[in-house]
Amino acid sequence: MNGINRVRQILLLLTVFTGVSQGCTLAVGNFHQVTSIHGRIVGKNLGLLDFRWLRQSFSVSDATATLYEYHAPEKIGDLKAVAVIQTDSHGNFNFGSLPNGHYVLNITVRNSDRMGGVFYVEVTTATKATKNITIDVSPIHPDCKGGHEFIETKA
Repeated sequence: MNGINRVRQILLLLTVFTGVSQGCTLAVGNFHQVTSIHGRIVGKNLGLLDFRWLRQSFSVSDATATLYEYHAPEKIGDLKAVAVIQTDSHGNFNFGSLPNGHYVLNITVRNSDRMGGVFYVEVTTATKATKNITIDVSPIHPDCKGGHEFIETKA
């Protein structure tokens, strides 16, 4: 009888805690305005040592960046790929010259199901020149803190 009560207690705790958790809501369709798409992909799954400055000091050399033409309603599988590139050993990437327009940038990291992300980018000449982009593909934690940052430096 003691074992049955223990199982009931565990099931009750699981029910209570799973009902409280909420997922993070990321802004869909919020376009980062840039003049070019080049820079560095960084990030690391550091667990308890997840300090922004620390995780952004790790280059991601095994990332694939796929750039798609954006069309609403957006669904990655239905979009036309413009270019696919791999980061170099320092996490650097460069899509070269692109026509003005709206794009979806999908980043996947080999051997990781927690790192990566989707970013919405508008290439335009109506903003200051882009010097560099840093993209943090570290995992987002249940408290909605962590990676998924698109950091642009203007010239």
